[in-house]
Amino acid sequence: MRKLIIVAALTAAGLTAAACSRDDRTDIKEGAVATGAEIKDAAGDIAANPEVKEAGAAVANAGEEAADAVKDAAADVQAGVADASDEAQQDADEARAAAGDTTRKQ
Repeated sequence: MRKLIIVAALTAAGLTAAACSRDDRTDIKEGAVATGAEIKDAAGDIAANPEVKEAGAAVANAGEEAADAVKDAAADVQAGVADASDEAQQDADEARAAAGDTTRKQ
């Protein structure tokens, strides 16, 4: 994102410079360089901020917890499907036995 801001600032400066005098272009260039330095410093301050780091860790932790929850839910669904399949097979076997057919279809 920092690069995008810098590129946007430099592009705006470049377009403005094309329509200005040499002194104006120098002023714009110096302003763009100063702005770029300020943006770089601000980005560094944000990256070093303990609250930002803590928020990043919290997001990562939430992602891990969500992944674990999805895995648990998938395991529960799989177990439920297996149980339902076993029950359906048992019901079919009982129905065949009640009808006098003792051969089990697989």
